[in-house]
Amino acid sequence: MPSIPEAGNTLSIPTYTAEAEKAVQDLSWSQSFQTKTGRYYIVKAKNVTKAGDDVLLYVQDRFYKDEASADYIGKLPGARKEGGHFIVTINDRFQYGQKNKEGENRWVALHDKNNKPYQHRFIVLTIQGKAADWAKTLAKTFGASELAETVSRLGSSFVGDYLHTF
Repeated sequence: MPSIPEAGNTLSIPTYTAEAEKAVQDLSWSQSFQTKTGRYYIVKAKNVTKAGDDVLLYVQDRFYKDEASADYIGKLPGARKEGGHFIVTINDRFQYGQKNKEGENRWVALHDKNNKPYQHRFIVLTIQGKAADWAKTLAKTFGASELAETVSRLGSSFVGDYLHTF
């Protein structure tokens, strides 16, 4: 079982490559009576602080792909590039979703925190969407199948939790 990523942990995040396009999802949600959308890359990061454990990471497109963006991952405070990876520390720029208050099945998001989708939308889209098989497999290790099944069963009556900030 993966360890729980926490504030202050160091992540090794692969840099964007054309291969990343196989694990990108368009997420939509309702916010302030409007439909919002965002493009998110599903990334398999490593938690350097915790023996290189896998971390399921969702990164909004401009944070991952757009080097000209002020939000680009390489411009995060303390970020450095080592080979084909960015080394960054989890801080309040990151948010997370999880199964319960104990942090079980915690995954991480790097995105515009003004976006307010429920956390289950990320996981369900990964399982039910067109993501690469490796992304679906990784999401399943974080309990995504169980959550996707619950959301499908409850349908529109399901209300989830928002992402939490580290």
